[in-house]
Amino acid sequence: MKKVRLGLIGAGWVARKHLEVISAIENVEAVGITSRTKAKAEVLSKEYRIPFIADSLDELVDLAKPDALMVLVSDDQVFQVAARALKCNLPLFVEKPAGLLPEENLKLAEIARKDSIPTMVGFNRRYYSIFHKGIEIIKEKGKLLGISVEGHERMWRIYEGRKFSQHVIDNWIFANSVHTIDLLRFFGGEVLEVKSIAHKIKEVRGDQFAAVLELKSGAIGEYISHWYSPGGWRVVLYGEGATVEFKPLEKGSWTDKDFKTYEIEPDGVDKNYKQGFYKQMEAFVRLVTEGKSSWPMLDLEGAYKTMKLAEELSL
Repeated sequence: MKKVRLGLIGAGWVARKHLEVISAIENVEAVGITSRTKAKAEVLSKEYRIPFIADSLDELVDLAKPDALMVLVSDDQVFQVAARALKCNLPLFVEKPAGLLPEENLKLAEIARKDSIPTMVGFNRRYYSIFHKGIEIIKEKGKLLGISVEGHERMWRIYEGRKFSQHVIDNWIFANSVHTIDLLRFFGGEVLEVKSIAHKIKEVRGDQFAAVLELKSGAIGEYISHWYSPGGWRVVLYGEGATVEFKPLEKGSWTDKDFKTYEIEPDGVDKNYKQGFYKQMEAFVRLVTEGKSSWPMLDLEGAYKTMKLAEELSL
């Protein structure tokens, strides 16, 4: 079996998590890596037996000869790096956000569309096995009636750690909150109408959000997020005779009409690796080999829709 050859751009924590699943899947391999910090690339190269460490993207493509590229860099670098990677005319995986602003995401999508480049944006939660099992539980009972998403952030910790630039913090709703905002589209389909309120204590785009959404599936969507109140991420699916809850998002349960509650067990790959990453990588490999994307995958244009939704919710 011919393996799909991947070239990685970036050597941080998320690159390691991707390499864990790449090394476990038979029909894919990492053949090269490049990073602004070469020492980090050398560590990952040794640990995961990546044969080539490149000093630049051009060298990575010319000498490692990958079938596809993965952009796994920091939020404030992803737009510039992804734009350069698209010029290589290879299938491209981009960790979210695909640009720190909606207009950056759109520019990338336009380039990919113009040159017919298959793309995938890394919204790994779309591949959580417990999410798909929850959807099936709702379907077995009837219709999905409502979706409630709580996307509380912990901004006081972001400022205490100061691992992010002020530009990233000012656009945190795109850099991080898109993960929970995207779940409205994942579970409920496209958004037809949004009625939202946003306030702020400190953040320029707001840090308190409440919204009601009409979804294409017919379900009512609710989104609430308070960035300076201790909380966490939570999703509730309301169905006919069943309620499914994920809190935290990595744990699931459902309740029947007799108010009996049952745990939803994740698949083995979601127990052994960062949740969603294994199935996500399998989907990207199929995109590279077949040139086709299918739900729940988001390409650059799909990711732009989530970014625009985030923008509608913000100030």
